[in-house]
Amino acid sequence: MSFDFITPVERKNTASLKWQRYEQQDVLPMWVADMDLTSPPAVQQALKAAVERGVFGYGEVPAKLNQAFIEWCASQYAWLVEEDWLVWIPGVVPGFNLAVEAWLTAEQGLLVQSPVYTPIRVLGKLRQRPSIDLPMSEPIIKENLAAHLKPETQALVLCNPQNPLGKVYSRVELEEIAALAEAEDLLVIADEIWSDLLLEPDLRHVPFASVSQAAAQRSVTLMAPSKTFNIAGMSCAVAVIPNPELRASYREAMRGLMPDMNYLGLVAAQAAWQEGHAWLAALKVHLNANLDLLENWLKDFPQIGYQRPQATFVAWLDVSALLLADPVDAFLKGGVALSAGEAYGQASHVRLNFGCTAEQLKQALQRMAAVIQANN
Repeated sequence: MSFDFITPVERKNTASLKWQRYEQQDVLPMWVADMDLTSPPAVQQALKAAVERGVFGYGEVPAKLNQAFIEWCASQYAWLVEEDWLVWIPGVVPGFNLAVEAWLTAEQGLLVQSPVYTPIRVLGKLRQRPSIDLPMSEPIIKENLAAHLKPETQALVLCNPQNPLGKVYSRVELEEIAALAEAEDLLVIADEIWSDLLLEPDLRHVPFASVSQAAAQRSVTLMAPSKTFNIAGMSCAVAVIPNPELRASYREAMRGLMPDMNYLGLVAAQAAWQEGHAWLAALKVHLNANLDLLENWLKDFPQIGYQRPQATFVAWLDVSALLLADPVDAFLKGGVALSAGEAYGQASHVRLNFGCTAEQLKQALQRMAAVIQANN
């Protein structure tokens, strides 16, 4: 079966966060991490059938959705998940914020990667807990990790695959993190939202909780179909919490704060996990082709630092050698909106979303080239 990753999708005036910010300007938005590609046909068909029923009442997680997720975890990660472990939530970001509120006192702190996804970077500040940076440049071994701990550190927040670097953690690295967590009695809050978008064919995502029974008992794994199947607006995610005491306190913290699940989100998630395999395989081919296009463009600009991401559909570009006073502003004036590296903890970089048609990516790169050439 063939899928269409060529036809452009008109997203202006569609209440799109990504496009609405610049809809009155000639700007290509290559920033926030959703894709300018249509979701799988199976998801569209399931949603169409739900809409045609014409009733949009409160949602309740069906057993078939639980089973679809459990089967997905088994087939994609060789991870055997039990239904009791699942807590459905409207998103990964509220999921890790809730974990901090549920499990950490006001004096207990976090260890977070740097650079890292902005909502994780500001998690300590937002939840008023002390936060320590863990440089992504350091090898992941127990001793390096331990050197950054303080007496008040109670939890490590793990983004894997890593955003914005696109790094995929190996089982050995995860075992080092698990050993540290066991030795120092740390909780691990694992944001694994990108787990299905590994771009190297020989790589397989290893959930942190699958490393050992001990790791499972001191962690929450946060997953969602949103990045993978381009359904972020459907607000559907899941927290996998094997430890019954942690799960009970997490559920208790949800009361009065977390809304009922979005009915259409439940429909979309079930269809995605049940019928999205072929579409996802084709998407990865397309994303790798876009990366090849980007790398060919970068040959003309060797001063831009870059390492091919192992996962995600975002590229992390070191533009410090371009000597632009404000790279994001310069590229925006040239008609391309990028994510500012400063928001992730590395001001010398920008993040480029390549989850789009090849033509859109080409247009964005042409505009970026014009900015670079005009300023160098």
